[in-house]
Amino acid sequence: MTRPELITQRLKLRIYSAQDAEEMYSHITPTLTRFMAWEPPATYEEFMENKVLWEERFLQGTDYHFVARDLQTGRYIGVVGVHRASTATPEFGVWMSEDVHGQGFGKEAVTAVFNWAKEVLQVDYFIYPAADENWASRKIAESLGGQLVSSEQKPKYMSVTYHIPV
Repeated sequence: MTRPELITQRLKLRIYSAQDAEEMYSHITPTLTRFMAWEPPATYEEFMENKVLWEERFLQGTDYHFVARDLQTGRYIGVVGVHRASTATPEFGVWMSEDVHGQGFGKEAVTAVFNWAKEVLQVDYFIYPAADENWASRKIAESLGGQLVSSEQKPKYMSVTYHIPV
Protein backbone atom coordinates (compact mmCIF):
# COMPACT_ATOMS: atom_id res chain seq x y z
CA MET A 1 0.00 0.00 0.00
CA THR A 2 1.29 3.44 -0.91
CA ARG A 3 2.07 5.64 2.07
CA PRO A 4 0.57 9.07 1.46
CA GLU A 5 2.69 12.12 2.14
CA LEU A 6 1.02 15.51 2.51
CA ILE A 7 2.80 18.86 2.27
CA THR A 8 1.39 22.14 3.58
CA GLN A 9 2.87 25.61 3.94
CA ARG A 10 4.73 24.60 7.13
CA LEU A 11 4.27 20.85 7.52
CA LYS A 12 5.08 17.46 6.07
CA LEU A 13 2.62 14.78 7.13
CA ARG A 14 3.33 11.11 6.56
CA ILE A 15 2.03 7.83 7.87
CA TYR A 16 3.39 6.80 11.28
CA SER A 17 6.41 4.52 11.35
CA ALA A 18 8.32 3.02 14.27
CA GLN A 19 10.99 5.71 13.77
CA ASP A 20 8.48 8.26 15.10
CA ALA A 21 7.68 6.45 18.33
CA GLU A 22 10.37 7.68 20.70
CA GLU A 23 9.87 11.31 19.78
CA MET A 24 6.08 11.01 19.96
CA TYR A 25 6.28 9.42 23.38
CA SER A 26 8.48 12.23 24.70
CA HIS A 27 5.73 14.75 23.88
CA ILE A 28 2.93 13.00 25.80
CA THR A 29 2.16 14.81 29.05
CA PRO A 30 -0.72 14.75 31.53
CA THR A 31 -1.71 18.29 30.54
CA LEU A 32 -1.68 17.36 26.85
CA THR A 33 -3.94 14.37 27.45
CA ARG A 34 -6.46 16.13 29.73
CA PHE A 35 -8.73 16.45 26.68
CA MET A 36 -7.94 12.98 25.30
CA ALA A 37 -10.08 9.90 25.81
CA TRP A 38 -6.92 7.97 26.74
CA GLU A 39 -4.53 8.29 29.63
CA PRO A 40 -0.80 8.81 29.15
CA PRO A 41 1.00 5.46 28.96
CA ALA A 42 3.03 4.70 32.07
CA THR A 43 6.02 3.41 30.11
CA TYR A 44 7.48 3.51 26.62
CA GLU A 45 6.75 -0.22 26.32
CA GLU A 46 3.06 0.39 27.07
CA PHE A 47 3.04 3.16 24.46
CA MET A 48 4.58 0.83 21.86
CA GLU A 49 1.95 -1.90 22.40
CA ASN A 50 -0.65 0.26 20.64
CA LYS A 51 1.68 1.45 17.89
CA VAL A 52 1.98 -2.06 16.42
CA LEU A 53 -1.77 -1.86 15.84
CA TRP A 54 -1.33 1.45 14.00
CA GLU A 55 0.79 -0.27 11.34
CA GLU A 56 -1.63 -3.20 11.01
CA ARG A 57 -4.63 -0.89 10.71
CA PHE A 58 -2.89 1.22 8.07
CA LEU A 59 -2.15 -1.90 6.01
CA GLN A 60 -5.81 -2.94 6.37
CA GLY A 61 -6.98 0.53 5.34
CA THR A 62 -8.98 1.04 8.53
CA ASP A 63 -6.90 3.73 10.27
CA TYR A 64 -4.41 6.33 9.11
CA HIS A 65 -2.13 8.11 11.60
CA PHE A 66 -0.31 11.02 10.00
CA VAL A 67 2.74 12.31 11.86
CA ALA A 68 3.16 16.04 11.33
CA ARG A 69 6.68 17.45 11.18
CA ASP A 70 8.03 20.91 10.50
CA LEU A 71 8.65 21.10 6.75
CA GLN A 72 11.99 22.89 7.14
CA THR A 73 13.52 21.29 10.24
CA GLY A 74 11.77 17.91 10.56
CA ARG A 75 10.84 18.73 14.17
CA TYR A 76 7.94 16.66 15.55
CA ILE A 77 4.69 18.68 15.67
CA GLY A 78 1.88 16.16 16.31
CA VAL A 79 -0.44 13.48 14.96
CA VAL A 80 -3.71 13.47 13.03
CA GLY A 81 -5.64 10.22 12.87
CA VAL A 82 -8.44 9.05 10.62
CA HIS A 83 -10.09 6.20 12.50
CA ARG A 84 -12.60 3.70 11.10
CA ALA A 85 -11.55 4.89 7.64
CA SER A 86 -13.33 2.04 5.86
CA THR A 87 -16.74 3.12 7.21
CA ALA A 88 -19.15 5.75 5.87
CA THR A 89 -18.35 7.99 8.86
CA PRO A 90 -14.62 8.01 9.69
CA GLU A 91 -13.53 9.85 12.82
CA PHE A 92 -10.74 12.40 13.18
CA GLY A 93 -8.39 12.47 16.14
CA VAL A 94 -5.66 15.03 16.68
CA TRP A 95 -3.00 15.92 19.19
CA MET A 96 -0.32 18.52 18.78
CA SER A 97 2.77 18.88 20.91
CA GLU A 98 2.20 21.40 23.69
CA ASP A 99 5.11 23.55 22.53
CA VAL A 100 3.22 24.40 19.31
CA HIS A 101 -0.22 25.07 20.80
CA GLY A 102 -1.74 28.33 19.64
CA GLN A 103 0.32 28.52 16.43
CA GLY A 104 -2.26 27.10 13.99
CA PHE A 105 -0.46 23.80 13.37
CA GLY A 106 -3.47 21.73 14.43
CA LYS A 107 -5.76 23.44 11.95
CA GLU A 108 -3.14 23.21 9.19
CA ALA A 109 -2.53 19.50 9.81
CA VAL A 110 -6.20 18.49 10.18
CA THR A 111 -7.16 20.49 7.09
CA ALA A 112 -4.50 18.72 5.02
CA VAL A 113 -5.63 15.28 6.21
CA PHE A 114 -9.30 16.22 5.70
CA ASN A 115 -8.61 17.30 2.10
CA TRP A 116 -6.73 14.06 1.45
CA ALA A 117 -9.38 11.87 3.11
CA LYS A 118 -12.36 13.37 1.29
CA GLU A 119 -10.63 12.60 -2.02
CA VAL A 120 -9.43 9.10 -1.17
CA LEU A 121 -12.11 7.63 1.11
CA GLN A 122 -15.73 6.88 0.31
CA VAL A 123 -17.60 8.63 3.13
CA ASP A 124 -20.91 10.27 3.92
CA TYR A 125 -19.35 12.67 6.44
CA PHE A 126 -16.60 12.78 9.03
CA ILE A 127 -17.01 12.63 12.80
CA TYR A 128 -14.93 14.99 14.91
CA PRO A 129 -15.18 14.54 18.69
CA ALA A 130 -13.67 17.08 21.07
CA ALA A 131 -13.76 17.93 24.74
CA ASP A 132 -16.39 20.61 25.30
CA GLU A 133 -13.78 22.90 26.87
CA ASN A 134 -11.17 22.33 24.14
CA TRP A 135 -12.01 25.45 22.15
CA ALA A 136 -8.95 25.19 19.91
CA SER A 137 -9.98 21.75 18.70
CA ARG A 138 -13.61 22.78 18.32
CA LYS A 139 -12.55 25.73 16.13
CA ILE A 140 -10.77 23.28 13.82
CA ALA A 141 -13.97 21.27 13.33
CA GLU A 142 -15.98 24.44 12.75
CA SER A 143 -13.42 25.78 10.24
CA LEU A 144 -14.07 22.66 8.14
CA GLY A 145 -17.83 23.23 8.17
CA GLY A 146 -18.47 20.93 11.13
CA GLN A 147 -21.90 21.06 12.73
CA LEU A 148 -22.33 20.27 16.41
CA VAL A 149 -24.63 17.24 16.65
CA SER A 150 -24.33 15.86 20.17
CA SER A 151 -22.69 15.96 23.56
CA GLU A 152 -22.14 13.33 26.20
CA GLN A 153 -20.29 12.89 29.46
CA LYS A 154 -17.10 10.86 29.06
CA PRO A 155 -15.04 9.57 32.01
CA LYS A 156 -12.64 12.55 31.85
CA TYR A 157 -14.73 15.38 30.39
CA MET A 158 -17.90 16.44 28.63
CA SER A 159 -17.49 15.53 24.94
CA VAL A 160 -19.06 17.20 21.91
CA THR A 161 -19.32 15.66 18.46
CA TYR A 162 -19.27 17.43 15.13
CA HIS A 163 -20.24 16.09 11.73
CA ILE A 164 -18.04 17.50 8.97
CA PRO A 165 -19.56 17.30 5.48
CA VAL A 166 -17.53 16.08 2.53
